[in-house]
Amino acid sequence: MNSLRINPGRLRADFDALAEIGATGDGGVHRPALGEAHLAARAWLRERIAAAGLELRVDAAGNHSAFLACGPAGAPTLLLGSHLDSVPHGGRFDGALGVLAALEVLRVVQEAHVSLPVHLEAVDFTDEEGTLVGELGSAALAGTLTAEVLRSPRGGRAALEAGLARAGLTEAGLLAARREPAALAGYLELHIEQGPRLVQAQATIGVVTTIVGLCSYRLTFAGQAGHAGTTPMADRRDAALGASAFTLAARQVVLEDFPGCVANVGEMRFAPGAFNIVPAQVAVALEFRAPEVETLDRLEAALLDRARAAAGQFGLGLEVVPLGKTDPTPMSEAAQRAVAEAAGALGLTHVALASGAVHDAQALAAVCPAGMVFVPSVGGASHTPREFTPWADCVNGANVLLQAALRRGGKEETRKRGDEETRR
Repeated sequence: MNSLRINPGRLRADFDALAEIGATGDGGVHRPALGEAHLAARAWLRERIAAAGLELRVDAAGNHSAFLACGPAGAPTLLLGSHLDSVPHGGRFDGALGVLAALEVLRVVQEAHVSLPVHLEAVDFTDEEGTLVGELGSAALAGTLTAEVLRSPRGGRAALEAGLARAGLTEAGLLAARREPAALAGYLELHIEQGPRLVQAQATIGVVTTIVGLCSYRLTFAGQAGHAGTTPMADRRDAALGASAFTLAARQVVLEDFPGCVANVGEMRFAPGAFNIVPAQVAVALEFRAPEVETLDRLEAALLDRARAAAGQFGLGLEVVPLGKTDPTPMSEAAQRAVAEAAGALGLTHVALASGAVHDAQALAAVCPAGMVFVPSVGGASHTPREFTPWADCVNGANVLLQAALRRGGKEETRKRGDEETRR
């Protein structure tokens, strides 16, 4: 089966057609989860699944699947896929390439009449990007979604309730969408890297070793309000100074002591928030990521130390509220091996690297062997209309996904057994 390849023209036609749904006119797409454009994209996907003669499946979490019964009765299913939802005004490759490549793998296997020890399923997961919750569909399928998360979703309760109503979904359904791990042979996901490392390494394929852990906090620096014109500079307890000093210190500590990690201050909320009032409070949204548990823990301690030091430097109080923590998630060694072998068989250069972004594979890894294939992102751009991957790289990634799926599905072993039986 090493000779099997995807149909580049068919994949490109699908990709271009999908990119028109929610198109923003500047090369990007706007398809937030369970919004009108996202639901339209799913309607289009249902049509493509029907046109391919594949079985359509939609579960209680709204996950859309194309299913191909290519294994014996009762065999487990190897999942392939990603997501069709986007961040607001994002790029057309993120998520979409993985779903369409997975669909193309099923079509190729079906057309070649390949029998495997497993069934194949191409999945479009609900709300990977976190407009509502984040990894909503994959966590529901894995059985790790909780009622507590749904009570306080990152996008707000009102947005979640409205999205579920538009899609005809319920919270009870989300919590009941779990699949039995024994029914899952594994999961493979093709995705753009969303960073510059593959381009810098002049490599075609990234073999993902782990998905970074992530931790977030709300840090509130508390000072004292005062008249901005009459309060002497030396007498101020300015909460903005503590927040600003911490932001600069966070960058410095990561650059100096934590290579391969990142920290981000994505929001500052000032109170009272006026031109002529010394800020009494500044609430800082902090997120940081690391590829190993031990490193994530050390980074957490270092950043909180810097926050306390910044507060002390300017005579401020500090409130520290943890908002969530996800440990790094290693990818299956068998999946990594299958991806590397597939790339090698196709004559493609490949490197091992960690994913700095969260993906559905992280949720699936809790219940089955999961792996990821990365393809280059020009300029490292993602979550922006500037997001771009050359089409030749998209085709290479899809072929690696195909060949890795055949390896993870056990086709090579099956063929060898068949050859032995023929010789006997």
